Amino acid sequence: MSEVALRRGKRRPEAGEPGAGMVELDPGLVVRRVNGAFAELFGTTPDDVIGTAFPDWFPPVFQETVRRELGELVSGREDRFDARLTGPGPFAVDVTGRTITGGDGELCVVLLAHPAGSAPPVRLDDLDARILEGLAAGEPTVRIAMRLYLSRQAVDYRIGAMLRKLGAPSRAALVSKAYTSGVLCPSQWPPRVAGHAREE
Repeated sequence: MSEVALRRGKRRPEAGEPGAGMVELDPGLVVRRVNGAFAELFGTTPDDVIGTAFPDWFPPVFQETVRRELGELVSGREDRFDARLTGPGPFAVDVTGRTITGGDGELCVVLLAHPAGSAPPVRLDDLDARILEGLAAGEPTVRIAMRLYLSRQAVDYRIGAMLRKLGAPSRAALVSKAYTSGVLCPSQWPPRVAGHAREE
């Protein structure tokens, strides 16, 4: 689908672009036009989001980041926006954006979105979930071990397994990746593993 098709208000992607979504934002990041595929990625309809602020589609913990990074694009300090945007639950989309100037000389932001890679959802057993929650809260390994009646080595072993499972190089990266992949709930403190990420 071309940017021109979006600007004319076309809501569905053309054949050959399954799942591709497009949205046009004004310089204030308010949605002007959106196609059906983009709205579906976010679990809504085009009519429900036209006129809304795009950063408000995300949990509060991510809104300022989205607003800041798209603001860099609008201001011209960045020439491209590339990000994996995460919302509630296991939702994630890969978004690429650029600014364009219309025939009327007005600047707008056009974003293209595709569902994030098809990696299987991460599921943690109860013990791993409680260890991850402790890490995210800043607890040292010894305190986590004492609280869960485990040895320090057992906690280290289970953290190592989670590092491999989430493909994270460090404990800090593990917590960050757990938030961005929806394993940890971004709006809760103390940190809690989301229900969909817990093994039944």
